[in-house]
Amino acid sequence: MDKPKAIVVNLSTSGSRLGGGAVAAEWHSRFMAAKLPLELWRMWDKNEEFYLDKLKIKNYTIRTKLGAVDKLLPKKLRAFFLDSTILEDILDIRPNIVHLQNPLPGLAFEKIARKSSEAGIKIVASTHGFFEVMNPNYGLPAYQKWAWQKGITQPITRALNYVDAILSGYPNEKQMLIERGVPEHKIHLVPNGINPFFLAPPSQEECNTVLEKFSISQEKPILLFIGNHTGNKGLDTVIKVASCLSQPATVVIGGKLLSPDEPLQWRQKIPPANNVDVIFTDFLTLSEQRAIYNLSTILLFPSLADTLPLTILEAMAIGLPVIAYDTGGISYQLENNSGIVVKQKDFDKFYDAVELLLNNRDIREEIIINAKKRQSELFSWEIAADLTLEIYDKISAYSAFSKLQ
Repeated sequence: MDKPKAIVVNLSTSGSRLGGGAVAAEWHSRFMAAKLPLELWRMWDKNEEFYLDKLKIKNYTIRTKLGAVDKLLPKKLRAFFLDSTILEDILDIRPNIVHLQNPLPGLAFEKIARKSSEAGIKIVASTHGFFEVMNPNYGLPAYQKWAWQKGITQPITRALNYVDAILSGYPNEKQMLIERGVPEHKIHLVPNGINPFFLAPPSQEECNTVLEKFSISQEKPILLFIGNHTGNKGLDTVIKVASCLSQPATVVIGGKLLSPDEPLQWRQKIPPANNVDVIFTDFLTLSEQRAIYNLSTILLFPSLADTLPLTILEAMAIGLPVIAYDTGGISYQLENNSGIVVKQKDFDKFYDAVELLLNNRDIREEIIINAKKRQSELFSWEIAADLTLEIYDKISAYSAFSKLQ
């Protein structure tokens, strides 16, 4: 095959390779690769190459250039300096376009954008995570906010000077980018899509397996949380809901445990109500996620740091009503009564919304209908791929982009 016309670069820190941004980069690229020769290069655990359908994926081992200092740095600080040999290969191959997916690590993001632009390569950036990195307002200590600004926000902001087009996930993000100095004409609305796997219902066997594995009873409504257990994702709000529910329920908490003792620690810190079961699943496979979506009554998503979460799109597609805080583009996702959105940190209203949906099947059904319609019309990787290829064509000097083979 000829050299790729475009290379999509998925940057990552040590904990983000299974996150929504990495998933989005893969599916976005797979749909584009069906129409244009491109490759997906990723900062990963090891060096390897393989194909997913027509998409060639190259994984690069993460490294730092700090020498002996590397071992002395705390894990969170070391993440600022993670790097790979991706840039060297870009400058060697010199594709027409480099498309940066995910802005972290910020220093690597800035370096690739600057060096590639200086080499005459067009730069596209998707804004997965831009809201979080530009707005670290979820309770960090002052010294961590200072480090965040120096190691993340400022490098990413500088990098935008070298970007020819930015793919923004939702309309309100456009104003944030303009305030950061990005010319309006460079910003294009390209929402996320959804893994086609979640568009098909789970089998009864898959559902039964999940119920048995995690000892979940269907006799009570199931409130579901799926996400990271870090402090900015709202797990504390979910645990607090479980502590004061007025009716029987099962609260299922998906996502990788921070430690084996985490469930006990939460139970001791905020005990659940007597009629409420709290079940921690630890890591979930895609099949398990789909089955739990299907079995649940409500998805709780009180995150304080998200851009356009795929978890919400998956719930919308499979027919699971969502209650979420107004973070990033979530209000845009759940417009037109496609879910319930509550002002950040307003626990009382969040809890009232939980009680409302638990007690009113008609409202749940109305939300489900609206959400499925909105997801199918707006949030599709095929739509995102077509829009992105049009942008590639506009910024590229090569007519071949207009005649995709």
